[in-house]
Amino acid sequence: MYANRPRIKVPLAPIDTILESTTAALLVVLWVYVIVSYASLPEIVPTHVDLSGQVDGTGNKTTIWFLLGITTVVTIGLYALTKFPHIHNYMVEITEDNAEHNYQMSNRLLRFVNILTLLLLAYVCYSIIQKAFGNDFFLASTMMYVIIGYSVAMPIVLIVFMLKNQKAPKSK
Repeated sequence: MYANRPRIKVPLAPIDTILESTTAALLVVLWVYVIVSYASLPEIVPTHVDLSGQVDGTGNKTTIWFLLGITTVVTIGLYALTKFPHIHNYMVEITEDNAEHNYQMSNRLLRFVNILTLLLLAYVCYSIIQKAFGNDFFLASTMMYVIIGYSVAMPIVLIVFMLKNQKAPKSK
């Protein structure tokens, strides 16, 4: 299936560079925030909050590293996937003529998914730390809006990119 697809290096457009740089910077900021906050955290931190904003699950403060680890693995994994666009799924047959365009669109979609996913997981991590400090930053209604917004934004991003991808690549 992938054996006949061209393996080319896809050039980065300015938007791609901005997305990758912003994602990397956000991940570094999240790590710094957790490292700086960790020593001040109480031994027990919230791990789950119900819809009314009440903590209904707690765990050791080391669980924040588990969440940060998952966030990092997902972010780096999505970034790494952009290096292998020939293995992505496409709705068209990939040829020498359309490979660069399709690979670029697929990689850009992954970059948007990556930054949106990182923002969601960073929000969860930040909210847990704030709730552990006794701040009521983590509002259940806010989190619900964030999740709904994410759930709406992801399909819209996907549809926009699918529609854009349907256009013929520009000839050089």
